[in-house]
This record gives sequence, structure tokens and C-alpha cells, in this order.
Amino acid sequence: MTESLRETVHKQHNALRALLHAPLRSIASHAVRVWFNRERLDGVLSEAMGERFHCDLLYAIDTNGLQVSSNIHERSIDPGSYGQDLSLRPYLVTMPLPGNAAFQGAFLCEVYTSQVSWRPCMTVLCGVTSGPTTLGFIAADLNPHQLPPLQTARPTSQLAADLR
Repeated sequence: MTESLRETVHKQHNALRALLHAPLRSIASHAVRVWFNRERLDGVLSEAMGERFHCDLLYAIDTNGLQVSSNIHERSIDPGSYGQDLSLRPYLVTMPLPGNAAFQGAFLCEVYTSQVSWRPCMTVLCGVTSGPTTLGFIAADLNPHQLPPLQTARPTSQLAADLR
């Protein structure tokens, strides 16, 4: 029995979300401690980007869609992106608000064109919460052409161990 393309894409989407859940949750747990200090938040994101989490771009967004960190690239930090309104970006527009998946784990949007790199991009979001209060999201932009093969990707528990 052959799976439909839609079922295959859905399964891979869920596998990628599961793979990214633990590292993003770990970044979010560190970010909550410094959420209201941009320099320290940039430091947390930069450390995560440089040593443990590989994506094209890492940044933080508040619940109104305003960017509360710089854009963190693998080898640079762009403070000019701080404060920009991202509320109409595909990953925030398509995120289900009631029972938001980002608060439970990673929310992965569909592929769109990045306004930073002008290449295909997927953004995965993970909620940053302090008790019952949602502060915002950690966002990671991924190049769909550089994703790890999901069949051979390291288990989430190994990625979580790498983040410690």
C-alpha cells in the first residue's frame, strides 16, 4: 500500500517538529531568564546557534509579533532587526492561536520565501513561558534543502543532551 504524498509530507513534518522540540525548548528555558534584556537574550541565542543548534537564523519574538532580539546568524549578530514587526509573516499568520501548539512543543510552518536570504525557508517556533504567562517565541529559520535526513537524524534525547 502506497502512502499519498500528503501523508508522507505530514509524517516528515511531524518528525522534524519532534526532532527540534527538545533543543528549542532548552533554548526557551534559558531565554526566559533574560527575556527583558536584549543583550543577554542575544547572548543566549548566539551561544545556542554557535555551539548547539544549526539553522540559518535564530531570533525571539514577543506575543505581538515584535522582534525582541537581534537576528542571530552562525557567524554574526544583526542588531538592526530588533523591534521589527513580524506579525504578518507566514509563521505567525498560520499559527493556530487557540490551544497554540508552540506552547506544547515546536510549531513548524510551511515553506515560504525568507525576507532575509530570499531563499526557501521554514520557521519553527517554540513558546517561551514564565509560569502561566506567555512571553513570546524562539524562532529558528531553516533551509529546507539543508535539513537532516529524518531517518538518520539523531534522537531528540541526544539533541537535548547536547544542549546541556
